[in-house]
Amino acid sequence: MADNEMAEIQQRATAAMIVAIQAAGQLAQVLIDARIAQLQRAARASEEQARQARAQARAAQQADAAVWRPAMRTAWWRTAGTEDIARVWRAASTWQHVDPRAQQARQTVVDQLAKRAGRATEKPEPAREPDDIEVLSDAVDRAVREATEQSWRPAMSAEAVRDRQERMAAEVRKAWPSGQRAERVLGCEAWGALAYTLDQAQQAGHDVQQLLHGVPSFVDRARTPGAFACRVVQDQLDGRIDLGTVRRDRSPETVENQAVHADPGESVATSSELAVTAARAYPVSTRDAVAGAKTGSDLAGQVPAVEAVEAGLDSPSR
Repeated sequence: MADNEMAEIQQRATAAMIVAIQAAGQLAQVLIDARIAQLQRAARASEEQARQARAQARAAQQADAAVWRPAMRTAWWRTAGTEDIARVWRAASTWQHVDPRAQQARQTVVDQLAKRAGRATEKPEPAREPDDIEVLSDAVDRAVREATEQSWRPAMSAEAVRDRQERMAAEVRKAWPSGQRAERVLGCEAWGALAYTLDQAQQAGHDVQQLLHGVPSFVDRARTPGAFACRVVQDQLDGRIDLGTVRRDRSPETVENQAVHADPGESVATSSELAVTAARAYPVSTRDAVAGAKTGSDLAGQVPAVEAVEAGLDSPSR
């Protein structure tokens, strides 16, 4: 194949990637607006509906995290295609104002695409911060606290609660001895939920220090540091992040069984299941959005689009 033909193919591939990324970013903006509108509508309706909407927002954030997280590994990029990259960009862009990890995932996409194009690393275009984005951020953090608080509803004495928080505070200060991370987390309104989560993990045999070391160093940049740390710890405990956290009480049989189940094929299947879950979180696929952009639709009719997405967010299947 002639060099000029290869160059033309490369140009067409780059153009397709640009279209896909732009469409994915536009779709993310629509989804953010729809999610905020849903939360505001639920808040006006009743506290129970507001609680359910917050839980849905948290579930959607977890599903999207499962989409962007694999892209943080270099190996993922060896086989990633245009549609895969656009899906990661959409997922990360939807939560970049809420989760610092999503911001990091977007930068990873930019860096990797720059490498593919042989150019210096470029910063992503500044994204518009949606109106009332605090509603979405607070909803995710409140959902974390509410779900955790439901677990400790059985009455505990004030002395027992104080003892738990003092023990876990010592663990936090030990894990983060320098800087303001520890004090910002301990002073957060969500500290009680994090202390409970860490205490339960410790009782189950997990290494609390290892869990805390798995929390990104930029935890103090989160809107609610305690809730963000709690999210990351819960993700580790649920197996959504593999950071080497182990249980001290594992038997040899358990270790052997886990080694058997850790084959690459099964990991891919699990990732696929999570990707399907994430795809079901939204009624509009990235592929459809890209097709629309290619025909010049440009997602210009954002009001009907928001209404359609809101309908999907409210569907019983969510």
